[in-house]
Amino acid sequence: MMFRIRWAVTCVFCLCLLASAVVQPLTAAQDKPAGKSGDKDATPAAAPTVKVEQGKLSNSISVKAVVENDAMSEIEVRLKGWASPLSVEQAVAHGAKVKKDDVLLKFDAEKLDHAVAAARDERVLAGLTIKLAELDLPLAKQQLPLDLQAAEKLKRQSLEDLEQFLKVDKAHDIESAERSLKSAEFNVLTAKDELAQLEKMYKDKDLTEETEQIILKRYQFALESAEFFLRSTKLRTEHTLKTDLPRREDSVKMAAAKATIAWDRAREQLPIEARQKELALEKLKVDDQRARERLADLEHDLAQMTIKAPAAGVVYHGKYSRGQWTSPPATAFQKRGALPANDVVLTIVGTGKWLLHTEVEEKEIGEIQVGQSARFVPTRSPQKKLAGKVQRVASIPESGKFEVVIALTDPVPAEIVAGLTGTVKIMTVQKDNALTVPSSAVFENSDDDTHYVYLPGKTPLKKTVKIGVVSGDRTEIVEGLAASDEILASKP
Repeated sequence: MMFRIRWAVTCVFCLCLLASAVVQPLTAAQDKPAGKSGDKDATPAAAPTVKVEQGKLSNSISVKAVVENDAMSEIEVRLKGWASPLSVEQAVAHGAKVKKDDVLLKFDAEKLDHAVAAARDERVLAGLTIKLAELDLPLAKQQLPLDLQAAEKLKRQSLEDLEQFLKVDKAHDIESAERSLKSAEFNVLTAKDELAQLEKMYKDKDLTEETEQIILKRYQFALESAEFFLRSTKLRTEHTLKTDLPRREDSVKMAAAKATIAWDRAREQLPIEARQKELALEKLKVDDQRARERLADLEHDLAQMTIKAPAAGVVYHGKYSRGQWTSPPATAFQKRGALPANDVVLTIVGTGKWLLHTEVEEKEIGEIQVGQSARFVPTRSPQKKLAGKVQRVASIPESGKFEVVIALTDPVPAEIVAGLTGTVKIMTVQKDNALTVPSSAVFENSDDDTHYVYLPGKTPLKKTVKIGVVSGDRTEIVEGLAASDEILASKP
């Protein structure tokens, strides 16, 4: 009995040793690192792969948009000559519906009326001035040679008078004065001699005393007169020689000099004055033309004091530009409010085509093209989505963004009006049979900007591909792969 038990134990022990000998090599083989020599039959685990999928591919850009209409008429008060502020008498309300030729604005025209009347009076006065100048100019041209002849004649006569005085008159006048003085002196001397002879004679002859006295008185008076004449002659002679002749000589010389200057001036100045009259007439005509134009401008401005609607539609206060409304303050449209001239103050939105105005960042504008589909979600009525198509894409940015205009193709509800906002989604990509792979499986070669993927295998193969649209986490493969091809999901 004991022998059987021992034999059984021995058998179990032997079986355990045998099992240990078989299991230990297998365990050692599993624990040995992969790729070591002596492990030729080991196979590495397969890298994860993805398949090229074929199906629909879409991409979109969502931006804020403003509703506008292509039948928008801008209203501005175009003034040409009137510079004073425009005072409002009457203005249509914001949002009012108007028909063509309805009155939109009326301005106080009292001061402008006065200005027009004054300009008309100035035109009449200018016409009379021009008429007088036109009459005077030919007369001045006819008078010119006569004035030149008169100036030349005066100069010639003055020089002749000067020559006559210096050569003849001066010496003659001096001689005449001296001769007068000598004559007076001689007369006095003669009177004295005669009186003395009479007195001597009357003493010798027997004449009555009365007769004697009469004769003596006569000769005595003659002597006194001769003496007085002598004194006067002396004074005149002295005055003639010292005063009159020098003054006359100066006068003759001055007259000759003045006549010479007058001739020189006339010869130079009179033709200039004639030309000046011609230019003055031309200037009057130019000024008159300007006055005529100014009057026409003021009359045009006077007609602008009442502004009528050029078309039917809804009135908006202000100006619309690139999705923005700008307007003068509300008080400007009240009575006696002030509105600017030559600037848009009202806009009439008609019943034309409804559009959306939006602006796109530079990084996204390259994806947008004319004809792409869009869908508009109004902020006011988000449940009423409206379809549209891209109508215009700006090629030049403004303030760092590009203008994009979208035409709405669905019927527009009445509550959708110009100026409302919303969000528009522009479908930049819509393809039905696009080949795509996960973007994480596509890699870029930094040297030449090409793209590549890895094909699975014992040694993964690098494959160059041409990519298209990147939408979300999917990248379109345009060339290099076919549908259902497998590529590595990541770099090996």
